[in-house]
Amino acid sequence: MPASQPVGGGQTHHGADAGSPREDIDMRYMVRFEVSMEAGSKIDRSNGGADPVIGKLLELLKPETFYVSIFKRELFVIVNTEDMALLSEAAHLIHLIGGTNAEVTPIMTPNETMAILPGAIGNAVKTAVSLGL
Repeated sequence: MPASQPVGGGQTHHGADAGSPREDIDMRYMVRFEVSMEAGSKIDRSNGGADPVIGKLLELLKPETFYVSIFKRELFVIVNTEDMALLSEAAHLIHLIGGTNAEVTPIMTPNETMAILPGAIGNAVKTAVSLGL
């Protein structure tokens, strides 16, 4: 068994036409976490402070971009991957060093959303109607 599996078992995404696969949609995730006060203080007092810790996480995830909150010890990382093992490793690393759980949310760009959403909503409405809802 391979170490990592594609999201959805290798399934494709569906666009406006009910049966047309959308291979061009990337799998992006926003990984968000806020370290606990205790863990943040410990990281701040360590050699190099937060820089090497954030650096290791970014080295692992190779994000498209990332954002840091200026009011909390919170990081938002945008990752384009189908590697669930990578996301799991990052979540465990965040838990170990940050004393918190990572929130991993699938996200799409506006163009990707417009390519998928009309068909997805249409199919959902048809299904709900067929169920008498």
